[in-house]
Amino acid sequence: MPDPEGLRRPAETARVFFALWPDEATRARLDRLAAEQHRLRGGRRTRAETIHLTLVFVGELSRDRLPELGTRAAELVVPSFEIVFDRVDCWRHNRIAFLTASAPPEALLSLVGGLEQALDQAGIRFDRRPYKPHITLVRHADCRRASENPAPDPIRWAARDFVLVESSLRPEGARYAQLDRYPLR
Repeated sequence: MPDPEGLRRPAETARVFFALWPDEATRARLDRLAAEQHRLRGGRRTRAETIHLTLVFVGELSRDRLPELGTRAAELVVPSFEIVFDRVDCWRHNRIAFLTASAPPEALLSLVGGLEQALDQAGIRFDRRPYKPHITLVRHADCRRASENPAPDPIRWAARDFVLVESSLRPEGARYAQLDRYPLR
């Protein structure tokens, strides 16, 4: 229905997730690797401004619960850490070429576990599945191409904080807005 007075109310829900967001230097390295994978596998390359590492995908959540979500995230005490991403692979079932860490640091797993526990305690549903840290490089990738997956030069990511992100799905791909940032201590 048209809104002639321009008084649209914001959506009552938000599609949200927690993530690590790279600094500019790390983003540039990840973007170069995404370009290389796109050249090798085709598909749709991840845009540089959307490159991230998802921690926990919450999904649709009532906007009036966002402050509580932020409070619980801010209460987490997890030390900062470094992740070494050193392996490229491709999932054939969903045609995603990705970068992963062969040895995820314990602090990363503690952060994910802490977020999941906080969500459980708040009664907030989330996408519950075994955590597999990965950075999506290409969607709709031809996983048969470049099947050798040569090891890239390791990319070291210093995680100093994490973010709460709202995702809006668009025909050209998802758009992300960072709603809040939480320090790792």
